[in-house]
Amino acid sequence: DASVVLGFLDPANFLGGRTLLDAGAGQRAVEQVAGHLGCSAVLAAEGIHKVVNTNMAEGIRIVSVRRGVDPRRFTLLAFGGAAGLHITQVARQLEIGRVIIPRVAAVLSAWGMLATDLRYELVRTQVGEVHRVGAAGLGRLFAEMEAEGRMRLGKAATGSPLLRKTLDMRYGEQIYEIAVPLDGLAMDAPDLIDQVVERFRRRHEALYTYSAEDQDVVLVNARLTIVGALPVTPVEPRALTAGAGAPAKLRRAYLGAWAEVPVYRWDTLTPKPEVAGPAIFESATTTVVVRAGDQVRVTPFGWLDIRIS
Repeated sequence: DASVVLGFLDPANFLGGRTLLDAGAGQRAVEQVAGHLGCSAVLAAEGIHKVVNTNMAEGIRIVSVRRGVDPRRFTLLAFGGAAGLHITQVARQLEIGRVIIPRVAAVLSAWGMLATDLRYELVRTQVGEVHRVGAAGLGRLFAEMEAEGRMRLGKAATGSPLLRKTLDMRYGEQIYEIAVPLDGLAMDAPDLIDQVVERFRRRHEALYTYSAEDQDVVLVNARLTIVGALPVTPVEPRALTAGAGAPAKLRRAYLGAWAEVPVYRWDTLTPKPEVAGPAIFESATTTVVVRAGDQVRVTPFGWLDIRIS
């Protein structure tokens, strides 16, 4: 509703024109909010957008800044049908200078599911002191999981699958386990169990700064990740379109003040030339709002590459 009031969305061109939005109902909904705030509907709609943008930015801070990661060092990838309405302002709050929006932004999760490799995580529980379980016991557990994993992959994957083996282990007096990767270990090595124990002790020391050499080492779970490669999804560069690059129309939109903003059809844009904001890019499933000073380049594959001012 707020996006319609601000002129970001075209009520007659939602889902490529297949759905007509009730702009009047949206206006009335925002006016109710404005009445409680004692301001105009436009300022209320702008406030709604600011709250949403701030919440999005805070969500990114939670998984980055609060974990010691500086988001300014990264490019922000935006996906979801509504992401383009907010993403440049979210980037500004985070001081991120570059935003990428895929051509399939509205269905990127589904596209990723279809394009990613097949992956199965299997686990077998076998609680016991690791020497008592023994190399034969470990081999049996991993052989069972590998057979199940290959059966699950079936004929969908191409080539030999990638196998990753991990053990959940702990000291005998502990009540929690740590994951110990077995990458690089030969499962038929005569000293396999000694190598596993040593790898656990070093991993525990790396995590908790100590190794309890006098305690037994206990196996809890054996885990196997099996990854089967799928055929690469073909992606072709966009062909040049005659007359592409010119805005399809102008639309009155509120970007701090009312202005006639050029609206581009995303599906007709070609890699050249760059487009300077303010501008609005529309496709059947996504609308992108670009602010004044931002520069937009269309990649050869039809993605939007936005440099934030």
